[in-house]
This record gives sequence, C-alpha cells and structure tokens, in this order.
Amino acid sequence: MGNFTYELREDLAWVRFDSGSMNTFSSPAIADLEALVAELEAIHAKTPLKGVIMRGNKYGLGAGADIGELMSSTRADLEGLIDKGNEVLFSIDEGELPWLAVIEGYALGGIYELCLACDAIVATEKSTVGFPEIKLNIFPGLGGTQRMPRRSGLINAADPVKGDAGFSAILQGKNFRARAAEAIGMIDGVIPEGKDVEAFARTFLLETLPTLDRTPPADLADAESLRPMIMPVVEKATSGRPNPRAPYVAVEAMIKGAPLPLREAIKVERDAFIEVGSSAEGKAGMRFFFTQQQVQKLPKALAGKAGALGKVGVDGVDGYMGNAIGFLALEAGYEVVGHVPLPELAESVPGKFAAKYARAVKRGKLTEQQVEEKIASVEVTTEPASLADCDLVVEARMENKDIKAAFYEALGGVVKKGALVASNSSSMGPAVLTPFFAKGGGDATNFLNVHFFSPAEHPAMQLVEIVRGAETSDEAVATCHKFVRSIGKTPVILQDGSAGFLVNAGLAAYMAAAEEVYLEGTPIDAIDDAIRTTVLPMGPFELGDQVGIDILAGMLDVIAEEDPPKQEPLAWKMRQVERFGIKSGGGYFDYDGKSKKGPWEGLAELAGERGSKVASGEEIVERCMRALYRKARELCERGIVGSPEECDLAFVFGIGFAMHLGGPMFYGGQQGWDAG
Repeated sequence: MGNFTYELREDLAWVRFDSGSMNTFSSPAIADLEALVAELEAIHAKTPLKGVIMRGNKYGLGAGADIGELMSSTRADLEGLIDKGNEVLFSIDEGELPWLAVIEGYALGGIYELCLACDAIVATEKSTVGFPEIKLNIFPGLGGTQRMPRRSGLINAADPVKGDAGFSAILQGKNFRARAAEAIGMIDGVIPEGKDVEAFARTFLLETLPTLDRTPPADLADAESLRPMIMPVVEKATSGRPNPRAPYVAVEAMIKGAPLPLREAIKVERDAFIEVGSSAEGKAGMRFFFTQQQVQKLPKALAGKAGALGKVGVDGVDGYMGNAIGFLALEAGYEVVGHVPLPELAESVPGKFAAKYARAVKRGKLTEQQVEEKIASVEVTTEPASLADCDLVVEARMENKDIKAAFYEALGGVVKKGALVASNSSSMGPAVLTPFFAKGGGDATNFLNVHFFSPAEHPAMQLVEIVRGAETSDEAVATCHKFVRSIGKTPVILQDGSAGFLVNAGLAAYMAAAEEVYLEGTPIDAIDDAIRTTVLPMGPFELGDQVGIDILAGMLDVIAEEDPPKQEPLAWKMRQVERFGIKSGGGYFDYDGKSKKGPWEGLAELAGERGSKVASGEEIVERCMRALYRKARELCERGIVGSPEECDLAFVFGIGFAMHLGGPMFYGGQQGWDAG
C-alpha cells in the first residue's frame, strides 16, 4: 500500500493518499487502494469503525489518471485498468464504512472520480475540482459521467444554457473552485479559511453526512428530452465536425446512463470510454497533453540557468506584432519601453494599446483610469539608447533584412552587458541577424529568436518558437523560456538552420502544394473548403488573406534563398498587384469589410496557364497534408525541433492543426506515410 497509509484514531480510519509528488490514479494506486479497502473492512468486521476520512498530500488528493499509462495502454490494457478501477470504487461506494474525501488542493479527473465514490466530499476554500478529460479527446471513464450528474443534474434548471451542471462540467472540461463546486453539488461542504481541517472533517462525517439529501435530480429520469438542447452546444464547439468524437460519445453515455441503476450506467460509460480512449484521436489528445506539460519545463541541461527580467524593450511597438508583444509584457507585470524609428509613429502607440484593453473595460474588469495608468507607464522613444538598461529587447520590425540590420547595429552599441536580445522575425534566424548585432558591439551569446504568432495577444495563439543560434548561450535560452511562460504562452525550443523555422517552413510547403492543386484546375474555394472541414480552421488561401499576402510573400522571399520554389509563388504575383488580403480589401478572395464575398475573378489570369483537373476533397487533403508532413519530418530528422511530439504541438498551436488528428507527424504515421 505504498500510495496509501492509515491510522486508527477515535473509531475513525484516517487515510493518507501520498505518492511523494502529485498523486495520480494509476494501476499501482488502484492496487494499493484495493488492498487498503480490504484491510479496513476486515478491521471493521472485528472492531466496528464509524467511518474513513481520506486526505491527500501538499498538492491535494491529486491531478487525475496517469496519462502516460493511458497513452501507452493497448485496448486490452485499458479494459483491465477501467474494470479494476470501477471494482475498487464500487467497493468504497457500496461498502459498509462511510467514506469522506477531504480535498486540500486539487482533485481532478480520475482523482475526483475517486472522491465521487465516497459518501461525501468536503474541500478547503482554495481547492479545485473538475474534469479536464475532454481537452484530451477523452472523457471521464471511472464513473464521472454517471456519479457527478446524480449530484448536480445534467443541466442547471435556473440557467440551462450557460449554467453549470453535469453536461457543462464534463463537456467543457471545466474546473471549479470549492464554493462554485458546492453550489451545484459537486462537493458537500467547504472548510472555512482557518478552520481546523481534521475537526471539521470529523464533525462532518459523524453529524452532517447522515443528514445529506441524496434525492436524484429530476432531469435524470427524462434525460433524452435534453438532447435537442445540448447537441447544438457540442456541434458549435466542434465547428460542426463529427470529430473529436469524445463530446458526442460522452453526451450519449450521459443520456443513456442517467435513468439506469448506477452499475448499469457505469457499464454504459465503461464501454464508451474504452472505445474512445483506445482510438487514434484519444491517443493523440493524451499525447498532446503530455507534450504540453513537458515543454512548459526547461530541459534538464538548462535547469537553473534562467536570469531575472524586470524591464522589457520592444522595438516596433507601433506595429501590429510589436504592440501585441508590448501589451503581453505589460500585462505580465514588466516595465516596458517601446521603441519606434520615427517621432510621428510614436503618436499611434497609446491608442493601439488602448484598443487592446477595450474589451476588458467594456466587461468591467478594468476602468478607463486603470487603462490610462497602464499605458502611461510605457516609455515610448525614438532613441535606441533608451533601450540601454533593458533586460530583454524584442525586435518586431517588418520582414526586411536591411531595416533589421540597421537597428541591430545601433542596438549592439548601447545595450547593457548581459541583456537578452531577441528577434520576432518569422523567417530570419540568428545566423542571419546575429552578425549585425555583433558588428555593432553586441554579444552574440545573448542573441536568439522569439517568434510569436498572430494575433499574439489572443490567448488561443499559444505558440512561441524560441530559436537558438550556434552561439546562443544556455542562459539566454533558459531566460527566454522563462519570459515566454511568464506572459502565458507555450514555448517550443528550436535550433537555427531552417528558413521559416518550423511552422512557417511547413506552412510554405503546404501553400506550395495548395497552389499546385489550384494550377491543375481546382478552384481555391474548393481547396479551402476541403481543408477547413477536415484539418485546419481555415484553408490556405483564406489564411493568406488573413495573415497578409505581403507578409506571406516576404516570408517566402527568405525561404527561397535557402530553398528556391519550383515555380513562382502566387503570393509574389499578388504582391506585385497589391492584393494584400483582407487588410487591403482583397486578396485571393474579395471582401466586403471583413466578410468574404468570393474568389477574386482576376486570380486565374494572374496565375497564368491552368489545367482543367478538379481534385476531390480527399485528394486535396492528402496532397496538402502530405507536403506539410514531409517538411515536418525533414525538420525533425535534422534536429531543428527536439521531437515529433514537440513538432506536432507547434503545428496545433501555431496554425490550428486539428488536435484530434495529432499534428502532421502523428497524422502522417496514421496514414502510413512514414515509409515515403
């Protein structure tokens, strides 16, 4: 019973769940719990106990199932794990001894399902409970879809669309603090701040537990009638696609199981969970989650080497990306200095910051005065010397080598010793830009790239590529990693040596394949539709219009120096006729404001000779994704990115590759492209 210990005090068994770190509900933990329950029942048969109180360690009861174990399990393994887990939880649920779960921190996923099998649950004020599984393309598989609705109901009767209850808690992967959880019956009591936990737990078990009302919520009996209400919510979350399957299957299991006796209901959940958990998309989701956790940590070689950052300088703070980076640094609590090359450009900076705060003001999260104070704290300057005392300077100028070179030569002569200098260039890495910084007197070991994706201020745009050059020090990489995490982004560390780095290099290959399909005769809207309905949130041509065709063309300029295209990219031709996308009123498509009207009629003439072959949706997806996969695999093999898992995470976060498909490397493996 290595995960569980107990002591007998005053007719109660006090159980401690402590694995030595964050607890997970793994096979060893389940086996240990099984032995513990049997031992306590044997003790109770000889000397009656009044109950069991279960506590965790300094993290709480735990963070859920062991995702690594689930991810590597075969279907047979998964069946054995779920069956054993359910058997142990029923031994608590149906046993003679009343169990009280005490949460003093986290109780998520499978750990919260363990709590639900207990007779009651209490938690400290700052504790958190919930089901994150849906974010991993799975759903609760140890009774959560059945036991939790039997406490909260399937919907919140007072507010069935937005209110929280069984459907919303499970289908949205929501976490709840103690008071919110208590309000909908997820827990039975909150331990007041400063209250002795043991004394509260003992009193609750002995006096309050016998009085609890366990009348099933009324909506369980007629769960089927709720289907028309919940399905549009699910379909909206999946953009109308049938995948990921997890929310659809979870709804079915919850509706089917709700009116059944609990053991029958959990059999419904068990079969549904094994089907989804053993599927490719279930494995993809768990793999993604696992990788996401890994990249948040520094590689062991860099541990302990991150320096302190207080003041952040942003060159190009008047621009779209520079202003967003300045905003993120400001919101993270850094002192910000914004640099612009010309005095007239400085005038626009406060207004651009204010626009980013407009939503927070409208929602009452900030006052106009608070926003004004934040913006006033930013020093806007036209002198590179004003960046001299910054701990980090991020350059975010237009993708033009000459313009960047001039700035770096000037910066190299003024930046303080030890300061980190990073470029947001989307295609020019340290090998291209460091020489200019060094020529001005800068230290090449402190130079690297920190590439954000647009719109950088949006929480959904999580990816930041950290590109280290041949001379970049470990300390510089560690410090940059720390900065990226501090502003709420997800860092992926890359090696220099690929124009376009990782995501944009893959994007260029993907765009070239899409253009080839178009030149053979397939309309651009058909190409976009095929991609949008299967893999990405928008097709290649709409993406070009959204990003800006001039920006896309500039990126392709740099990539072409290393890897010349087979034919002139359409983006270059579009740039010549100043069709820059939505910002100029038209690109590959025409627009009425921000609304897309249809393909630009002049595109065919601009493109030149085209064929008459119209590809099927399946062929479009196969050719475009295979091109992306081949480039991704090449960059993995060259060591540009640390692993296929990190590569896939970057494409999911960078361009919205469907997470249930796993990313280009996982998807390519599923399609059998590994061999060619």
